[in-house]
Amino acid sequence: MISLIKMSLRVLLRNKGFLFFLLVTPALSAFILSIQLEQENLGKQGDESIPAIVELEDATRNAVYLGDTSAFIVKVYDASKSDLSEYVLETMAANGMFSVCRCDVSNMTEKEVLEQAKGDAFNDRAGILFYIKEDFEHSVLEEDYEQALQLYIVSEDERQELFEAELKDLLNKIANAKLLVGEDVDAILEILDSITEEMPEKRIVSLAGKDSIHLTERQMNQRSQIGYAFAFITLGFLFCGVFVAHTVIEEQNNKVFTRVMLSKTSSRDYFLSKFVVSLAICILQTMVLAVCLSLVQGLDVGMSILSLLLVIFLLGLIFNTVSLVLGVLIGDVMSSNYAVFAIWSISALLAGLYFPLDDTTAALKTLSYLMPQRWFMDISELLLIGDNTAYSMLLCVTVAYLIVVISVGSVGLKMKRQEV
Repeated sequence: MISLIKMSLRVLLRNKGFLFFLLVTPALSAFILSIQLEQENLGKQGDESIPAIVELEDATRNAVYLGDTSAFIVKVYDASKSDLSEYVLETMAANGMFSVCRCDVSNMTEKEVLEQAKGDAFNDRAGILFYIKEDFEHSVLEEDYEQALQLYIVSEDERQELFEAELKDLLNKIANAKLLVGEDVDAILEILDSITEEMPEKRIVSLAGKDSIHLTERQMNQRSQIGYAFAFITLGFLFCGVFVAHTVIEEQNNKVFTRVMLSKTSSRDYFLSKFVVSLAICILQTMVLAVCLSLVQGLDVGMSILSLLLVIFLLGLIFNTVSLVLGVLIGDVMSSNYAVFAIWSISALLAGLYFPLDDTTAALKTLSYLMPQRWFMDISELLLIGDNTAYSMLLCVTVAYLIVVISVGSVGLKMKRQEV
């Protein structure tokens, strides 16, 4: 078995195509991860950016063109322009989950705002239309919320329920602060600000039945960069696995496999040696990525570099095994190349590496969890917020996919032999 492993590695390291994917794709992934650092240095002076309210020119301007499409867009018709309404909107915007787009409707009647909201329900892509009435501050202090605001739900997105829950929580805090200092707005805002500073970063409980991770804007940017890096590095892992499968195909065509079987080596040992070769390739690619990342000055990906390398290594092991098994089952070099490229492009798309899947259908979200990258993106989110349960989840996901892939490959090989 050791001789087979050495022979396979020597053949691969002489292949220029294999060396290209071994060296170039980790370098591209490191470059993608370094772009975020450059953008932060250009746009920030050491302070973390806080999402701000997006100001619309007027009520007819569509929020979808200016809002953050990766967040839940809320279009606000603000007729109050008071300190209390400003605090509510700034707090919701700072949440990071909501993109608050505000237009000034102080010169419009309530009926005109309602007509505008009806039009925006069809012409805009905001998830909620939020009307803050002129007498908002007084009505909130009197706890007359029907006279203070009006919500128009125009989306089936579950995040609209989270928005309502956050808004209710804010209004309750205002009411509690009023009990302490009366109707002095400045004193109420001081109390609310002190409470916000003392509160630790939290996870928001989703009404869908599972925890939804609350990321800051910086962490959301880091998550996006990690997703793009995953897209590049998985391409390299897949095609490196295909090169290993190519050695198997060539050895079968050149009767090398037959001569190996005539020795004391079993077919199980032969394919186990190829899996060990795939494991060694994953280690090599991860090492190349580690070297590339070490060359980036002040790199900050939101987690430790060792954790990131571990995630990428295990993701690569899954995809390397997938391409190895797929190539052996197909038995043709060109067909396996096409199949692997199709798997890479479709899985990356469905996993949400290029764009978030928050606004897609429930069926598509469920389908995305068949893709390994989606699970590894969720694991990356846990690592970004410092949740150590990510490591146990990482181990379980990796073992589960490897069991499925190897089992399917074993069944496929048995069926192929029976046909022959």
